[in-house]
Amino acid sequence: MTDSIASEREIQSLLVPMQQKPLLLPIACLAEVVDYFRPENSSDGDDWYLGDIEWRGVLIPLVSFERFNQHRFTEFSATAKIAIMNKTVDTAKHGFYGVVIQGIPQPLTLVRGDIHLSKDQLGPAEIARVIVRDLPATIPDLEELEEQLSELVTDAAGHDE
Repeated sequence: MTDSIASEREIQSLLVPMQQKPLLLPIACLAEVVDYFRPENSSDGDDWYLGDIEWRGVLIPLVSFERFNQHRFTEFSATAKIAIMNKTVDTAKHGFYGVVIQGIPQPLTLVRGDIHLSKDQLGPAEIARVIVRDLPATIPDLEELEEQLSELVTDAAGHDE
């Protein structure tokens, strides 16, 4: 019984390397990590929507979290990868989307004392800035990102008809 109580307090997470601060995500958000490649069609609108990529035979949107969060983002680097994300919002029109990251996410099993709030000012797409085992990290607002992405995809589909 002690094991079940301890496991209830553990949070299976990922520390996802970015150009700015790493993202702290629940492990269930990530479907796969693939090598970076340019989108098939680039976006004409919002600079955070980079275009679409083909993943497992399906076109999915590719985004830059840094640009969405109004930070500087250099698209290409030697360590660039694409995190294929599971949607977190039931109303999202897409099942998956890609986010440009900088390397391989690190799995973490966290307990209450491993995370502390930071006093850094939040970006517009952040729920919190935290310190995770002495490392600064960002908890992104994936719900907002997915809602904006759904609106963007809906608007683009409406213009194509």
